[in-house]
Amino acid sequence: MDTLLGTIRSQTIDLCTVDTISSFANIPYYFYYANDADKPEFMPTDLLRESFFATLLEFPILVGHLVMDSSGRAKVVVDRDNLNVPEFLESHSGVHFRDLQAAKFAWGALPDGVATVGSMTTAGAGGVIKFANVHVVRLRDNSGVVIFANIPHYVVDGVGYCAFINRWAEVCRWMLSGEPSGELPAYQGSFSRNILSKLLPGDCGELDDSTRELFTTSGLMSKWLAWISPKTRGTVLSTAAALTSIKGHVFYLSARRLATLHTLVQEYVSSNERITDNDILTALISMAVAQSEAECRPEAAVGGYLTSLASYLAPSLFAQDGDFTTEFVCDARPRLNGLSAARFTGNTVFVRCLVSQLKSLAGGIDGQSLAREAKRVRQSISGVDAQYIGQLFGTLNADPSCFMCPIAQTFTKTTVVISNQSRFTLYGADFGNGIPTWVSPIKTFYANFVSILPVHPSTGGFALYVTLSKQVMAKLLQNEFWMSALELLY
Repeated sequence: MDTLLGTIRSQTIDLCTVDTISSFANIPYYFYYANDADKPEFMPTDLLRESFFATLLEFPILVGHLVMDSSGRAKVVVDRDNLNVPEFLESHSGVHFRDLQAAKFAWGALPDGVATVGSMTTAGAGGVIKFANVHVVRLRDNSGVVIFANIPHYVVDGVGYCAFINRWAEVCRWMLSGEPSGELPAYQGSFSRNILSKLLPGDCGELDDSTRELFTTSGLMSKWLAWISPKTRGTVLSTAAALTSIKGHVFYLSARRLATLHTLVQEYVSSNERITDNDILTALISMAVAQSEAECRPEAAVGGYLTSLASYLAPSLFAQDGDFTTEFVCDARPRLNGLSAARFTGNTVFVRCLVSQLKSLAGGIDGQSLAREAKRVRQSISGVDAQYIGQLFGTLNADPSCFMCPIAQTFTKTTVVISNQSRFTLYGADFGNGIPTWVSPIKTFYANFVSILPVHPSTGGFALYVTLSKQVMAKLLQNEFWMSALELLY
């Protein structure tokens, strides 16, 4: 390890405001690998470790230190004499792979301590924010391996995360083959933030009012969160998350049931209108969560003194006729010419807001209402082009501290964040013994977050990872339309 990392050169990598928008969050996944062939040397930890540190040579940003000033401007400083070495752990478990498989990979079947970090980016060993955390868990009787891997959103987005994991797997396969490492084709990606600024258009479009307000409506809370250090901010947000009663579930939507949803809305969609899988899923999630939120309002109204005070300070969280905001995550890569070809691994994701009256979404879900909302989603997403992105990035860069505005507003707005990660190449991570049987997020992320995930290529369909407050989740599990369309896995 020391020999490998000793070749890294010192450098400073300036981050941009887009990096800091999601900087509070980690990107953590479990990868489950089965030793179906009973190989005596199945995914040896020494090889996983050696290939991991070899891959860091191509991703030097992951061994740097985060430096951030009080205005919100951030950079990663790579000092070859003081590297921020990522965490790489190994442990052995008495759990057999077949036990995990029988439990459909439910979190409760995992041995304790597999996840070494939570949803929020916090300081780890030595009081430093690590840019990569890996825990290799060897299962009983050499039956398989679980790899927990996390990278903070400060330095990559989901595409960048997969780029690192899959390159690590590629390097591992090459080493396993016994071929000289020098013959491995060089990695072609880039982490230079200058790529973004070069590809932004000169003429910018107009932001929609909701998205502009999301990043320009600041207050004492957002200013304070942006002003404090990243380590303190991580502690504050992780503590707040721990105090929140959150419940997570993973649902499965089969290709057959998705086709049924398309059939339901088809009657209300004209022949010249295009409705995608994402449009239908986003609409369904928004409506189901909004309906569950609305059903909790009468209960919250009689929740005691603390709830009464909260309803006074943030009435929109308790009023049944208040606004409901859907923030769907968009990626600039397919919208900025040349960005995908550059294989950029930094953050290019942002949110687009769609605001509705809570009561308009809180009715029953049927083909007509689902089609109506899917059309609104399609119209909103269609408005995101290169000019729109240029205006958004310009707004963000004008005030680097604005990256905490969306987090602060969660205390006064009812929101669901939807991230479609179904194109992430999570199932491309073949370390030499096949792709993972299952890939899972951690048990809880943060309230009112939903991600649409890929499943094993042999299965088809999508997995939906939903984290809500326990009260709202209880209502979602009673939603007849939702439960008829999806299968609860765990």
